Amino acid sequence: MTASGARTEALEAAVLQVRNQRGEPVGLGFLVTHELALTCAHVVNIALGTDHGTEPAADARIEVTLPLLRAPATGGPDSAPPITATVEHWVPPQPSGAGDVAVLRLETVVRGSRPIRLVDEPDVWKHSARVFGFPAGRPGGVWHAALLRARQAHGWVQADLAEGGYRVSGGFSGSPVWDDELRGVVGMMVVAEKGEPPASYLIPTAGLLDAWPDLRPLVLPPSPFRPLAAFQESDAALFHGRGAESEWVAGMVARERWTAIVGPSGSGKSSLARAGVVPRLRPDGTSVIVLRPSAGSSPVARLAQKLLALLEPGLSGTERLDRAPALGRALTGERALADVVPLLLDRQGTRRLLIVIDQFEELLARNATAVDELAAVLFDEDLPDTVRILTTLRADFLGMVLDHPGLGHAFDKQRAYALGPMSTGRLRDIVTLPVEAVPGVHYEPHLVDRILADTGAEPGALPLLGFALDQLWREQQEAHGALTHEAYENIGGVAGALHDHLVQVWDTHVPEADETAARRLFTQLIRVPLDAGGVTRRVVTRTELGAGEWRVAQRLAVARLLVTGRDAGGTETVELAHEALISSWDKLADWAAEDRSFLVWRESLRHDMRRWTTAGRSPDLLPGVDALAAAKPWVDSRGGEIAASEHEFLVLGSAHHRSRSRRRRALRSGFGILVVLAVLFGGMFVYTREQSEERQALADSRSLTQFSQDQAEFDPALSVKLALAAYETAPTQEARSQLLRQHLGLSGSTRVLSGLLGTVRQFRTSRDGDVVFARSALGRATLFVNSLTDGMRVEHFSRKAVSMVMVSADGSRAAFIGDDGSAGWFEVRPDADRIIGPVHELPPAKDLLYYPYAPGSGFAMSLDGRMIAARTKDELVWWDLDRDTAGARVPLPAEAGEKLWIGPDGRTLLVETSAYDGNRTDAGLIEIDRATGKARTVARAADQILVSGDRKAAASCRNGDAGMTITLRRISDGAQLGRYAHGDHATCTMRSIDLAGRRIATADNTSLSLVDLSRSELVSQSAQLDGVTESSEDLVSDRGRILVAGSSDSLINYVELPTEPNVLEVSEQKLSADGKKQISLVDEGASLQVHSVTAEAVDPPLAEVKRPRPYWYPKDGYQLVLDAERTLLADWVAKDTIVIRSTSTLREKAARITVPAPPSPTG
Repeated sequence: MTASGARTEALEAAVLQVRNQRGEPVGLGFLVTHELALTCAHVVNIALGTDHGTEPAADARIEVTLPLLRAPATGGPDSAPPITATVEHWVPPQPSGAGDVAVLRLETVVRGSRPIRLVDEPDVWKHSARVFGFPAGRPGGVWHAALLRARQAHGWVQADLAEGGYRVSGGFSGSPVWDDELRGVVGMMVVAEKGEPPASYLIPTAGLLDAWPDLRPLVLPPSPFRPLAAFQESDAALFHGRGAESEWVAGMVARERWTAIVGPSGSGKSSLARAGVVPRLRPDGTSVIVLRPSAGSSPVARLAQKLLALLEPGLSGTERLDRAPALGRALTGERALADVVPLLLDRQGTRRLLIVIDQFEELLARNATAVDELAAVLFDEDLPDTVRILTTLRADFLGMVLDHPGLGHAFDKQRAYALGPMSTGRLRDIVTLPVEAVPGVHYEPHLVDRILADTGAEPGALPLLGFALDQLWREQQEAHGALTHEAYENIGGVAGALHDHLVQVWDTHVPEADETAARRLFTQLIRVPLDAGGVTRRVVTRTELGAGEWRVAQRLAVARLLVTGRDAGGTETVELAHEALISSWDKLADWAAEDRSFLVWRESLRHDMRRWTTAGRSPDLLPGVDALAAAKPWVDSRGGEIAASEHEFLVLGSAHHRSRSRRRRALRSGFGILVVLAVLFGGMFVYTREQSEERQALADSRSLTQFSQDQAEFDPALSVKLALAAYETAPTQEARSQLLRQHLGLSGSTRVLSGLLGTVRQFRTSRDGDVVFARSALGRATLFVNSLTDGMRVEHFSRKAVSMVMVSADGSRAAFIGDDGSAGWFEVRPDADRIIGPVHELPPAKDLLYYPYAPGSGFAMSLDGRMIAARTKDELVWWDLDRDTAGARVPLPAEAGEKLWIGPDGRTLLVETSAYDGNRTDAGLIEIDRATGKARTVARAADQILVSGDRKAAASCRNGDAGMTITLRRISDGAQLGRYAHGDHATCTMRSIDLAGRRIATADNTSLSLVDLSRSELVSQSAQLDGVTESSEDLVSDRGRILVAGSSDSLINYVELPTEPNVLEVSEQKLSADGKKQISLVDEGASLQVHSVTAEAVDPPLAEVKRPRPYWYPKDGYQLVLDAERTLLADWVAKDTIVIRSTSTLREKAARITVPAPPSPTG
């Protein structure tokens, strides 16, 4: 039987038809046990003929049938035998939308009937569903195909007509709504729209549970198994098999200041700490902080943020960010933690602080300063007795930790708990206890023993077991609560469940044209250790992959076959999701066997390269003649699978070999004539060989140059490294040009983000720039955290067709709008395994306006991340993120423009206006009260408007005949706070504004300028990056730095703006003969200066001379002219006077020259 057929059969055995006293159908219901059924309270009223909302009498009887169970071929639902039911429980409809639920008890159990499973799942967006009903004129009933949406403000879930067919109407009330994806009933149909659109609404399972709590034991919860993921503290009730270990480690934490859980990858260290130990300690008066060493600018800085959240729980995220740096500095002082902890425990009402440092090995990837800092704060012998440190550490990193002078004492035998494999009895608990906790769900006899026999006791089997159990749990929906041998075989068992999933992912995400690139990718993802016979996975950086391989990696990461991330230097990485993929997937196992010779050679090359690096890049450890000869066939046949750094290692070895050959020839040249002749003949051979090697070097250089050009669009960092490698291999003109192009393209960037699935279309950043949410032109979104610090992490958002992304000021929340009007938000979790938290669906909005040429306009997020707003064709709408509900609406003013902001307190909306008077379009700003809809004008008659980061001030720019003028005014009362005017035909091109509005970044085709409105001055100028299409409206403030974030193609660039004056008004400039100095005419002709080309703006000139007033400038020519040797300068100081000066000292070298006046036009 097909899955679809099984789902229909499940409904046929459970759906009831509810009849009135004349035997006519008035609604439906469905069995939740063999004797109990659910329907709508209003259906009961109609069936009994009582008024709407009237509670049924205790002796009321209702007639029901199971119309789909055994309908005779010659009859219909009327031929099904009637059954009498009593009303067990009744909740009338409430004004809020709650209620309207009735529970019926059947007096007879019908043979062949079966209860249906309810699923309590809040996220059903875009799930397909089916509903059965008896509309008027259709005595045989009809099926309705629905597309589920999200929960409305009154608690109902919206369902839209999915395709052509019957819409929901009278006769559907009380029918179960079957979710095809979840394979269970997610609610009960309650009401439908009579007009357009053909929408209907259902009471979700959560609403049914509220109306009848006794239903809860019958509702199937989400899967209690966690395939390829760690258990969290909230999963404590689902965490089984490690009870003894959890108690033991909790006892160690109570006794010892430092405790470490040490074990191999995949052994469950994080789950034991988070879901086993922490829940046992928290009720005993323990406050808990969980820290990931890879998050934040430094581990100590991240610790400060976590501590501050407990010290001052009432602070907003923005306020915490402002105060955290001071606390971070204090933590590194004397007794800082000893002073902070008592105050924290007093505020929390607890007696102990537990700091969990998960995946401690990430700390070792940080720089030595970060390691030493954290060691001094948390692993010092003076750690307060009220503080406990619990770490999880991979066993293969234990030696490195023990060798560290500040850490080793905390990981000795007394304080380290070695997490070993699980016994069969513990595995049995993992398999059976989650199922035993759910009434009505059970294993078929002997299935548990079969699963345990297939699992074994090795740590690597745990992920396979979890994956198989999760798949089996989903299959039991079809078997009405039974976990069957048949379903277990269908998923492939413990060993095959993952394999079958891999095959499906491969067929879906890797077309035939990409199979070659995919094989090269997977060859990079595995290795054969020199001291072991098996194949293991490895982390691969993007620099090691070509464009095709990276493209495949991104697609497989979306399918969660691969895991992407960032190394300590911010380079993107990718690895297999789990070691089990190698042994569970025959395709990968076959490739590993076929490529074993190559893998062994490549591993030996990497071993030699690591030894060379560790020894300080000693030339004596570069590849010798034999190693180069062994490498040649692999370089020729599989050069694309050898990393650029490995190519460089081989090239350096070859160059060293040639150098040694030249030295040997030079030594032999001092012998007698006979030796000279012998060397001469031998030199001819060596020369020929050298020529061949040089030709090979030229070819390698050109290949690396081409590879650099291919990568430039997708990964600029890799492209630069390849260009450098090409130039070092052989300084060809092509390599030199490519290196220059990369330098010119990226030299102005402070930080570059890449890795989006397509070109950047729109992005938003947190105030400190550490969190970036961006979407591509393809509608795919990507979240970056730690963007301006070490340990950058990236995750691609699973939703497609995203049209707008937003980030709160403190970076704790991000939100999105879909092309179809859908909306949602999630918490940003830099320390979690996945940085994108669970998605909260918001009610969709209709007629939202999108601006293709201004992709960041029309939407806004409040500073505290608790509200988002958008404009539709006629209204302004908003959502409350704390309640996941849509708010009220206010009319959209007729003159409303594109941009939208939310006021500082969330009570007002700031809307840009646009008015055309027949000559020009004027921009303005109005403030709208959300409660009343009243509008107040803030600014008018401007060419451009920006609102400050704190949303308390507005900057308006106006173009004039002499240039542009920027005015800053307070929004509340219109008071002027600052002003800046700029002539020279400047126009309004405001890019970004700071928190208070005091500083603004403006841009033209070549430069970025930082303007201080409060001081009415130009602060600094920086080079403008080419191709920037969008900039964040809020200036980024990061540890005293001011940056502008902009996007170009597939990149997001940060450019730091100097906060000290660096602006020199230069009218004309010349370069000296050696190219090391520049002669400049500055300050509108007031003086001549000589500077080094590498000097900063604050450096004094090497030479300077004042020029006579009035400063004259020729109308049609140059003022400064150099001689052919560029040693003398002709300075045209007046209409009839030229001064000859030295270009190095600016001293006059000859008498002034008087130029005769030109003839008059008539003469």
